[in-house]
Amino acid sequence: MKKIIITIALFAAAAVLAFAQQYDPESDFRAEPMDGGKSVRITGYKGDKWTVRIPPRIREIPVTHIGDRAFRDNKNFISVTIPNGVTSIGDGAFSGCTNLNNVTVPNSVTSIGQQAFSGCTSLNITWNYNPALTAENFKDYLKTVIIPNGVTTIRDEAFQQCSNLTSVTIPNSVTSIGWETFADCSNLTNVTIPNSVTSSL
Repeated sequence: MKKIIITIALFAAAAVLAFAQQYDPESDFRAEPMDGGKSVRITGYKGDKWTVRIPPRIREIPVTHIGDRAFRDNKNFISVTIPNGVTSIGDGAFSGCTNLNNVTVPNSVTSIGQQAFSGCTSLNITWNYNPALTAENFKDYLKTVIIPNGVTTIRDEAFQQCSNLTSVTIPNSVTSIGWETFADCSNLTNVTIPNSVTSSL
């Protein structure tokens, strides 16, 4: 019985450690509570890593916002992973991060502030499309879009003038594609429209 208990304890500890290693330490980030302590906004970064993995929780509270200018002018960044659950990226959040070349935006994000990625001249963004948000605020950097299964409609002009966009993955759940969705996407070379689409303008 003791051996079984010890084995279970070791397995649980290993699982916790593996989960923790997916994200950077909470101490690398400045944060402040929101909504009466129900959520957290990231307000700054104290670490020195090239690859940054924002944790989904700080002090056991969900991270839901990347604050205005939270990571501005950080020249170390090469890659940033934003966790699912974040709903808002603030004004100028990553502006001036000139070496940043890889950001994944989860489909929980419904608001991206003005000039959020201004000056990120090397950036390619992978976006898990959310129909509540257009690509307007980061269209100059968007390269890959993955539309998650369950989305049924792609909005009018959703990717209009996304000049760097090269690939779009559309699931079989999509039945309608809006007006001028891919207008002026001059570098789009890989998109397959599934048979489920019955309406396209």
